[in-house]
Amino acid sequence: MPQAETFRVEGYREFMRACARAEPDTKRYVRQAFRQVGDAVRADASSLFAPYDARSAARFRTYITQNGVAVGQSLRKTTGKRGDYGALQMRKALLPALHRQRHATEQAFEHAIDQIADRFESGG
Repeated sequence: MPQAETFRVEGYREFMRACARAEPDTKRYVRQAFRQVGDAVRADASSLFAPYDARSAARFRTYITQNGVAVGQSLRKTTGKRGDYGALQMRKALLPALHRQRHATEQAFEHAIDQIADRFESGG
């Protein structure tokens, strides 16, 4: 089982605040670049959870917030009869996917930051 559930990037929140004050096109570009970072974990989590519930696995989404990049369930609760279903998703899919994709996610995040910096420096 993975030791850490997240990895932290210093200055992320301040960077996102600065992007929020920038032009809408810049903010959109940054969010799109960060969404690609979380998509590897999302795809892996979907494949891990598909044997349990394919419908639920297909509805994992990557969310970009002021505080970070997150992968979570977008499907609404249907019955409420299974109180541990969210924990099951975390144990069987989301945390193992993050653990397996940790190195690739870190590299993708660094690549996204480089792309964003190149765009800012080029003025585009």
